[in-house]
Amino acid sequence: MLHQYISRMFLGSLLSLALYGQTPSIWRPPQQVNWQWQLTNPVDLNVDAQVYDIDLFNNDASVVQALHDKGRKVICYVSVGTYEGWRPDAAQFPESVKGAILPDFPNERWLDIRNLAALKPIIDARFDMCKAKGFDAVEPDNVDAYTNKTGFPLTAADQLAYNTYLANAAHARGLSVGLKNDLDQVAQLQPLFDWALNEQCFQYKECNLLMPFINAGKAVFEVEYKLDVSQFCSSANSLNINSLRKNLSLDAPRTACRTVSTAPAVAGIANAASYNAKAVAPGMLAVIFGTNMGTITFDGVAAPVVYNTGSQAVVVTPYAVAGKTTTSVVVQTNGVNSAAFSMPVASASPAIFTAAATGSGQIAMLNQDATFNNATQPAPAGSVVTFYATGEGQTTPIGVDGRVNTTSLPKPVLPVTVMIGGYSAEVLYAGAAPGMISGVMQVNARVPAAVVSSDVVPVVLQVGGIASQDKATMAVKAQ
Repeated sequence: MLHQYISRMFLGSLLSLALYGQTPSIWRPPQQVNWQWQLTNPVDLNVDAQVYDIDLFNNDASVVQALHDKGRKVICYVSVGTYEGWRPDAAQFPESVKGAILPDFPNERWLDIRNLAALKPIIDARFDMCKAKGFDAVEPDNVDAYTNKTGFPLTAADQLAYNTYLANAAHARGLSVGLKNDLDQVAQLQPLFDWALNEQCFQYKECNLLMPFINAGKAVFEVEYKLDVSQFCSSANSLNINSLRKNLSLDAPRTACRTVSTAPAVAGIANAASYNAKAVAPGMLAVIFGTNMGTITFDGVAAPVVYNTGSQAVVVTPYAVAGKTTTSVVVQTNGVNSAAFSMPVASASPAIFTAAATGSGQIAMLNQDATFNNATQPAPAGSVVTFYATGEGQTTPIGVDGRVNTTSLPKPVLPVTVMIGGYSAEVLYAGAAPGMISGVMQVNARVPAAVVSSDVVPVVLQVGGIASQDKATMAVKAQ
């Protein structure tokens, strides 16, 4: 059978396209958000905030994980524009990049951001550390050096080039990135950055300069150190700025202008391959939309998680829903349960994964020669193709939640048929995809000889007489 020699590398890359092609791989904060900024230690883990901004070097991965366990997103604070002599990597900075001492920080010196050859390996390593510790985002600090007396003749163009590098470096690691201060370059840099963090824009009457972020629907985090909350909170809320009153030391105490509920909620559930929201089936990969989502259960049974961004998750529907007509889905975050979300249960709810992860168009499919099926690589009529689906329902042996299938490959209890171009296709294999989690079904089928050449040949999968979505297609080359 074809599944015996398709490499797992191809399988993994193809399913990555199908499952993650249009899912948010980089976390971006909602525009209205409750947050905490603490650069002292130990971090107070019990602040009722959706987002924490904490120091890279002073916190290990366990702190980040503890916050994640509470349903929080975590930002990695790191200075990228100054030399800090106490940091563990301080010896890596050559003397030539160290400039003037910062007026209020005698152990800190400005960096020559023009010398990217010297700085890039150090900053890249710091961003790698953010990623390795599990942070969701990075806050690069001191990125407005050109407006300060640095000891170097830095220009606005130098800063734009450096900040562009920073944004790209963060995104290359799957990290969200914020623009810290640098108000004069907001209009130019907003498209590259996911959010902004500013200090004292109300005190200095500069908040209007942050409007490009607000108008783009992006979050703006802001802190005041001297003003009373009565002097800025009302304006901050009306402008959609997430403001805090903090001590200059950035220790744990804070006063937040806005209170945003951190309670979890489920907004909708659909098949992860087709986005059909009619019903779930045993083992079906389901996409769940909501807010502040943590652990997800179906009738009290925890669902294996493929990924979870907090606002969108893909989980495997527990096989325990088999035989039921409805299931109650509940999300729990930090000990708080969402309202129950009821979904119909079907014996099967088949759907085929598509290459663009839209539920329609080109299928995530391999040709017999192990190439990706597409318009430039059509499958010859009469050849065998492999594609992937979910929602096949209960299997034999009975499906095991979260198991990665290797030697034992369960098959659907219900009969599987395939139509290609309106013709019945010979099904050579329909069962668990080797090396993939239970709930992903692999189908090997022979393209009927009568199918004519086309880049958009319709493919329909039926399980127990229940059909998959009607707009999934493949490319075929006639005999």
